[in-house]
Amino acid sequence: MMGKRRGFTLVELLVVISIIALLMAILMPALNRARELGRRAVCMGNLKQLALAWVMYADENDGDLVNGLAGANNGATPPIITGWVGPIPLDGNGNPDTAQGMNKRGQERRIKQGTLWEYAKNPKVFKCPAGQVNHGVTYAVVDAMNGAQQNDAVADQVWCNNRGDLKTAQKQLVFVDIGRVRGDSYHIHYNVGQWGNAPSIRHRDGTTVSYADAHSIYIKWKGQDTIQFGMDNTEDVEPKTDEGWMDLQQFQQEVYGRLGY
Repeated sequence: MMGKRRGFTLVELLVVISIIALLMAILMPALNRARELGRRAVCMGNLKQLALAWVMYADENDGDLVNGLAGANNGATPPIITGWVGPIPLDGNGNPDTAQGMNKRGQERRIKQGTLWEYAKNPKVFKCPAGQVNHGVTYAVVDAMNGAQQNDAVADQVWCNNRGDLKTAQKQLVFVDIGRVRGDSYHIHYNVGQWGNAPSIRHRDGTTVSYADAHSIYIKWKGQDTIQFGMDNTEDVEPKTDEGWMDLQQFQQEVYGRLGY
């Protein structure tokens, strides 16, 4: 006679499910970290390519720097775009204005209007893989690199519109990963000890940047107050801790080449 087949008991199934759940709880943080490291690596590669495009533009224009203001034009009629990317209209919530056709195709069209497109002809280069959904441009040029002018920075000649103005190209920032579309350059104060725009919080409590010599790195913030300012999008704020002051002053020095206070 054939023996009876013995199936799994409910207890045995529960034990197996518990073991699987435990293994997932152990492995998921490691998998998430690995995925984030991969995104960070891609982001740094994008920033390096944009910095190389920025350098090539200067090389072909007597050292003049591309206009760091997104969507800037020469005031002619019709206007000729001079910004490193074309204008991407935003709605009242700071998102691409879909009413004006700012879908993926529309944003790519505006990217191609920008001055750097000739040197970086891939829309994916303009977006961090961990950037905000529906935002096709997630990087910004800092004020000091032919972006928005601050009077004190211009007077002290730390606002640059030509590569000849740079003192230490390997130490001066050009691009910052901010994770979303921005219609201006990235602003940080020169003459006071305050952040301008909120610190950029990207890729686990830091940010990725690229420099005027076209290398890119990840900066890990030291101060918990820096991280909190970024998470809360707090602008024009003074650090509260020694570590926060280290973050601010390091960033100011790398944007302007020196402190203005």
